Amino acid sequence: MTRANDSLDAILEAILAAQHILLAGHTNPDGDAIGACLALAGSLEKSGRTAGVLLESYGEKYSLIPNRHLLVSPQEAEGAEVFIALDCGDEKRLGAAEELFRKTPRKINIDHHKSNTFFGQMNYVDGDASSTSEIVYRLLKGKLPIGREEAACLYAGLIYDTGGFRHSSTSPETMRMAADLMEMEIPFTDIYHSLFDSRSFSELKIMGKALENAELLFGGKVVCATITTAEIEACGGSNKELDAIINYLKGVRNTEIACFFYEKTETEVKGSFRGNEGYDVCALAQKFDGGGHVKAAGCTISAPIAKAKEMVMAEIAKML
Repeated sequence: MTRANDSLDAILEAILAAQHILLAGHTNPDGDAIGACLALAGSLEKSGRTAGVLLESYGEKYSLIPNRHLLVSPQEAEGAEVFIALDCGDEKRLGAAEELFRKTPRKINIDHHKSNTFFGQMNYVDGDASSTSEIVYRLLKGKLPIGREEAACLYAGLIYDTGGFRHSSTSPETMRMAADLMEMEIPFTDIYHSLFDSRSFSELKIMGKALENAELLFGGKVVCATITTAEIEACGGSNKELDAIINYLKGVRNTEIACFFYEKTETEVKGSFRGNEGYDVCALAQKFDGGGHVKAAGCTISAPIAKAKEMVMAEIAKML
């Protein structure tokens, strides 16, 4: 049964009734999770609240996103009255923060993934929104302070999840929001460059190795690449430097589905999927307890990388 959203006004009222608020995004956080968390926390701090953000360590490309001073350790996060989960499709995506989420008195879930399980006491999920940052902007606009730092955070989240306004989730509302944020004199060119055009040498080497491993399957309808922990280490990098690979694979002409698999451990594999119109990769990810969007989704599979790939290809065979 589909669950109804709480209103953003009701959610804001519940947040502002608290003095100590904790926020967290999903494991292996991306530009939207980081931007949404640090923007909302910064605005709450400006309104006189104590706000802390729990995030796993993230890559250098996100270092331009302001308000890093609001990042806290799990030990510093104790005692919050409200916990806001941002950009998480379900509780498990909170990773190590899940336990704190469960024991915090008031739990709020704000997200834009269609597969969201409505796991909060209060929920606002808009699967048509371009990003969670877009929803946070709706929540804050005209009600709580949005300084230059928060505007930069929101812009980073917005452009990251729209691929620089290229994805079909980009709407007129998205562009109006971008214009509003740009008017606050944020370094929008620098943010774009850091997220899309800047990379470490190890990231370059990892990309090369993953692309070397790529293959076409199902008569060219599927492009798939893999990379192991050993290969990542041989490039001198880490699994924080893999973001760009799936979108590069997606650009291969005449393919319908792109898949990328990497080892988290020898028996745990992360899969990322992209699909063209008519190919629901969110449904594919949900077969493995993952989720996301119709055209962009992912999951974690407890199996060696070759087996994980085999399992996913068996499901893709049914889709095709």
